[in-house]
Amino acid sequence: MREAARTAGTGAALRILAVEVLVQRAALSQEMFLTDQGKRAAQEAQSYYSLEVDFKVASKSKYPKWVNKKEQMKGFFPRPEQAFRGLHFSEPPQFRFERKSASSAFLDAEPVTLGIWLISDRLKVLFEKLDLDAFVFQKVEVDYGDAPNPGPDFWFVYIMRTLDCIDEEHSVINYFDNIPGIKNYRALIDVRMRPEAVGAAHAFRLTYAKSTLIVDDIIVTALKADKIRGFEFAPIQK
Repeated sequence: MREAARTAGTGAALRILAVEVLVQRAALSQEMFLTDQGKRAAQEAQSYYSLEVDFKVASKSKYPKWVNKKEQMKGFFPRPEQAFRGLHFSEPPQFRFERKSASSAFLDAEPVTLGIWLISDRLKVLFEKLDLDAFVFQKVEVDYGDAPNPGPDFWFVYIMRTLDCIDEEHSVINYFDNIPGIKNYRALIDVRMRPEAVGAAHAFRLTYAKSTLIVDDIIVTALKADKIRGFEFAPIQK
């Protein structure tokens, strides 16, 4: 048992070290963007992904119920440029969790509505380390119902940063064409970014596809290293 404990402790330490290295890399990338050489190197090296639901693990988890959703959504009209799309909280969102079985684990991330995600406390800490300026958070009250053990604290998260950063001339994109004079992306097939527009950002929305959440390889690698559950990462570059 002691050997198993030592092995588990070593694995946890390695994961923490990996995340710390990624955080340092994120800070270094900010310095690199101060030079043209850094911009060119970042353009060649950086990979980007759309942040989506991992339905493989979501199907095995009991989806939490937003208890006071009706009251908090009353009179709501979505405004993508505002925090939580303009949703205001006179009181904290209240969620009730129930496990299907004693062995089913709570996810770190679950979609709520309109680009708002419910995330665990440890994922919030990780997001703050990697790209604090990208996100806004709202604390959630949690009732764990019949769960044998209480789970983590949870938060709403919304990506506030919106960028017009795609190099459309060198990208393959499908556009919506049903509204004349209005540009919107239908599908990102093979995308190249403009590094001067991305800057040091690691997470953002797109001006012409506001419901699409974009993260770079620094965030993807960090989430995988910390075994974050609930996200799937779809590459937008070939």
